[in-house]
Amino acid sequence: MLSYKAIFSQETLGRTLVKLPVVSQIKNIFGAEDTVITQDADRINFLLMGIGGSGHEGALLTDTMMLASIKLSTNQIALISIPRDLLVEIPGNGWQRINHASAYGEINKYPGGGSALAAETVEKTFGIPIHYWLRIDFSGFEKVIDSLGGIDVEIERSFTDNQYPTEDFKVQTISFEQGIEHMNGDRALKFARSRHGDNWEGSDFARSKRQQKILMAVKDKVLNWKTIINPNRLYNIFNQVKNHTETNIESWQLPELAGILKNIDFNSIEHYIIDDSPGGLLKPIITPEGAAVLAPKSGDLSELNDFVANIFVVKNLTDRKIEIIIANGTDIEGLATYTGSTLSSWGFTISRLVNSPRQDFEKTVIYDLSNGQEKEALKIIKNRLNTNASSNLPEFLQPLLYKNNQQGEQIKIEASFLIVTGSDQKKSIEAIEQWQAEQNRLSTEQTEKENINEKTDNQTEE
Repeated sequence: MLSYKAIFSQETLGRTLVKLPVVSQIKNIFGAEDTVITQDADRINFLLMGIGGSGHEGALLTDTMMLASIKLSTNQIALISIPRDLLVEIPGNGWQRINHASAYGEINKYPGGGSALAAETVEKTFGIPIHYWLRIDFSGFEKVIDSLGGIDVEIERSFTDNQYPTEDFKVQTISFEQGIEHMNGDRALKFARSRHGDNWEGSDFARSKRQQKILMAVKDKVLNWKTIINPNRLYNIFNQVKNHTETNIESWQLPELAGILKNIDFNSIEHYIIDDSPGGLLKPIITPEGAAVLAPKSGDLSELNDFVANIFVVKNLTDRKIEIIIANGTDIEGLATYTGSTLSSWGFTISRLVNSPRQDFEKTVIYDLSNGQEKEALKIIKNRLNTNASSNLPEFLQPLLYKNNQQGEQIKIEASFLIVTGSDQKKSIEAIEQWQAEQNRLSTEQTEKENINEKTDNQTEE
């Protein structure tokens, strides 16, 4: 594995953004022959990265990686958090955690620098082009937020982190209380970086969710200031952080980029976190070297590629609220719930989870209740479950289409599909077992941590 100390000793951020905001340097985009924003199949993909930078341990490792995609024809935007522990093949450097790509690029002087290698790694992993990337270090992150006058962030649940790193490589205790907090740059960085919080805030996935909250709070402040339609304000912000950022976006491209962004409906942005939850696409594994990493549940990159490529299809499915009933056709506890979680992550609405009257299904079956009207949705379900569909619903399954309302009256569920899971869902069954074992481990660790904290508090009081 790459030595963190070796990374820390390297010089951070080889190039500055560009000199801004000299308007005379901006190309005349209205008459320029160059393409300002590269467009590919009606979609632009941005890779957003955060690193520690000079003065931080693991200075060149990406602490944050997010993929932002814009669909130009519909002005839609989707945001996907990429876990730092995802095991990937970094071009020229073998299999490593994805957060190492930036460091390898800097150390080995990859053409375009560490950010370019990180972008190429994401391209090869997820099967999509990365048109633009932006990397910022912790100091630049703080400067952006302070230049906006701070941001308002909703804290979903209170938590305390007793192991937050200090600048002198020690630890300190930080805490956050549930509610809305106005944060300056330093406080926002702590909220985004915390990795050892209690109350279920210690996972990388909880951290990814907080990071997306920070990004959305910055977005709200920027939009309230009407910064997006005022290039001069964009230039001023870039000027303050130019020594802390690295990007392949040229200054003369900013006006057109701002023009694209101002048409985006940011209120309907879709947020996704690629994780190892029951319906997630990843699973925890241990490498032969003993490293705990995340790998695709499917065993290859096909599901990850499929999900990212169809991210706007997922949004459309979510908006249309296509309902599904899922029945467990086996005696394997949790199989229907797991299948529901998987399809829910693809945007489907799960109307009912129930046991099938018969639980001897060897093969999963999809019953199409839409009379062939939901062909795109059916294609996705068939692909996800690797099974076929039938339009003939057996009589013994008919009662599953009904449920009792609050008055005890039986009503029909207006579902488009009924799925009966079978014992052929080998990967799902294996994933359920692994997930349950991991949750038991995390619960035990959480209990032990709480007991230690309680014991420490009691000793302090004495």
